Amino acid sequence: MMSMFDPLDDPCPFSKPPIGEHGTAVSLLLLLLVACLPVLSSSLATAAESAENAALLELQTERVIVFKDGYCLIVKRGAATTDDRGEIHLTTVPDAAVLGSFWATPREGRMIGMVAGWVDVTQREAKSLPCLETIEVLKANVGKSCSVDLRDGVPLSGVIQAVLTQETPVPISDAVRPSFEPLAGHLSSMRTIPANASAELAHSRLHAISGTHFVLRTTDGDVLIPAGDVKRLTVRDMQTTLARTVTTTERTKRLTFRFAEAGQRRELMIAYFRPGVRWIPTYRIQLPEGDGPQKMAEISLQAELINEAEDLIDTPIDIVVGVPNFRFRTIPSPLVLEQTLRDALQQAAPQLSGQFRNDLSNALFTQRAGEFRAPQPDVAAEPAGIALPPELTAAATQELFVYNLPKFRLRKGERAAIPIYNTPAPYQDVYTWDVLVKRSDIATAPSGSSAGSPLTLSSNEVWRQIQLTNTGTMPWTTGAALIMQGGQPLAQELLTYTSPKGSVRVPVTVAIDVRGSMNTEEVDRQLQALTWDGHHYAKIRQRVTLEVTSFKSQPIALEIGFRFGGRAEQASDDGKITLAPYREDDWNQYRGSPAVNNSSTVRWSLSLEPGKIFQPTVDYHFYARH
Repeated sequence: MMSMFDPLDDPCPFSKPPIGEHGTAVSLLLLLLVACLPVLSSSLATAAESAENAALLELQTERVIVFKDGYCLIVKRGAATTDDRGEIHLTTVPDAAVLGSFWATPREGRMIGMVAGWVDVTQREAKSLPCLETIEVLKANVGKSCSVDLRDGVPLSGVIQAVLTQETPVPISDAVRPSFEPLAGHLSSMRTIPANASAELAHSRLHAISGTHFVLRTTDGDVLIPAGDVKRLTVRDMQTTLARTVTTTERTKRLTFRFAEAGQRRELMIAYFRPGVRWIPTYRIQLPEGDGPQKMAEISLQAELINEAEDLIDTPIDIVVGVPNFRFRTIPSPLVLEQTLRDALQQAAPQLSGQFRNDLSNALFTQRAGEFRAPQPDVAAEPAGIALPPELTAAATQELFVYNLPKFRLRKGERAAIPIYNTPAPYQDVYTWDVLVKRSDIATAPSGSSAGSPLTLSSNEVWRQIQLTNTGTMPWTTGAALIMQGGQPLAQELLTYTSPKGSVRVPVTVAIDVRGSMNTEEVDRQLQALTWDGHHYAKIRQRVTLEVTSFKSQPIALEIGFRFGGRAEQASDDGKITLAPYREDDWNQYRGSPAVNNSSTVRWSLSLEPGKIFQPTVDYHFYARH
């Protein structure tokens, strides 16, 4: 006879089969389902985690192209499997990509778009941490024999049977748990908690143990003892650390790439332009010892690399001569999610926001003796963390040329020096004397002991320079050059950009055995020779005699450049005259109109024999207001 089944009368509802034709089968099925629920839940979680990992795009840096102005183009490649939404994602979002330069290109398949955003990632990690309270020491030694001295003086002995506690996640911060401050150094070794910020610890939670009593099993029975009453605890081989769970929640960037198909393997190439990596060219110019029939120098180029961007692991590096035109180079891409931060930084500390933008480029050699090239427009240097001389921080227009380097390992914050090439180059010594005369506008003032000379010679130094010819197929970019002869350093100067088949001059030192001097005499003076803007001007004619003497044992190539305020009329010894408009730096305290005076330059090129004197003259006039 079958009895009615009442679940209220049976502590185990599944211990008896239900009524029905298929009662036994249903009962077994229900039992099987209940038993499999944890396994199914775990399997589903594992499958979701596997799908998440499969959709994670891990990029490898394929190539880095480095420019001299502190910017670089980074090319990366990676592959992942799209999830059920057709998405793959990237967590290492570049933090400094320039506007318009961030591009993702799939090898196959159609990419619908990219989405940049933030996600909260929770990580749990078990760590063995020191016990800081009595209840924690008791929990760490459950099952061990001990002796306990209580505050009322009663000693007890037995086995720690159980510790009545519960775990509660609490923030690890000074405001919540000052007692956890000694753990900061220990927790900093964990991957999830940075070592240098209590603010970061505030985003982490430690599973704290809270409880007041424990059970001590004695020969007379189990005793419930308040942990606060323990005055002394004695345990052989006492365990003083306890396994604790630390949960860290971080808000991280995520870049999601959406495709039309789900469950497909997709390979992406990502390229972006960013600041933080630069190269500085340095040269060594080795001159031969002695005088041969044809002088050949050995030029060695070395690239000094500075990486303040990201780790480069076994990455081919290309270094570029020249600077590309990126109009929006100072504007970050919206995809890096840093615009607000950068705007604030620009206003609060502009010197920091531009610290990687010190423009090292191919400047021209100006304002020095023996200037060889006509100046071109340049771009002012910007603030940088690395101080460089102004000659190395001005940009000049030129085409790009790439030096390909092999795979290299350079982590963020590291520097490296890489040899590029050695090449021979024919050279010759050239001696140059550039004379700039600055005139004080007191030529019509009364002479006397209080009146100084109206002429000031800016320099009376004859420079030795070497003129190098680039006979190779690669250009020489602007860089610091150390000039050596034998084992003796002669000078350190600037070698400027030189195209193949071109020539460049590099100053070496002031020649001590080639001397120059200048003498000026007045030839004629006409008062009120010109009236301009209601003022009278005197026309003063003068003759300048330059004298250069060589004490060398060999003939030298000599070039003289003489510049002054006024109009050159004639020059001896085939001097070439060039007239230009008024220049302010030809005068001191000029009182007249710029329209009445020219700026004149006279040049001579010759071979000066040993012991000979070269004495060219220049006749000229200028106008002085009186």
